[in-house]
Amino acid sequence: MRGTPWVVVEADDKQTIQQEFGKGEIVDQLPYKGHSVFLVQSQSTSMPPLPKTILEGPVYGVGIFRDERTARTLAKRLTEV
Repeated sequence: MRGTPWVVVEADDKQTIQQEFGKGEIVDQLPYKGHSVFLVQSQSTSMPPLPKTILEGPVYGVGIFRDERTARTLAKRLTEV
């Protein structure tokens, strides 16, 4: 993957994001059904590892994208469902 990966994460809270994606910066947080959708910019050019807690909570979903526009669009659409 070229460039800096953008990660869309549906999770309970910021602490979860900071634990699971320690080398990323939270760029945006959108409210969604009792938790949040976060837009995270990875700090490395390599693909970030998937969280250990995926699908078991506190992380409910993860998407990795090459460009910010696609990631941001998906994050916003997720909160509209």
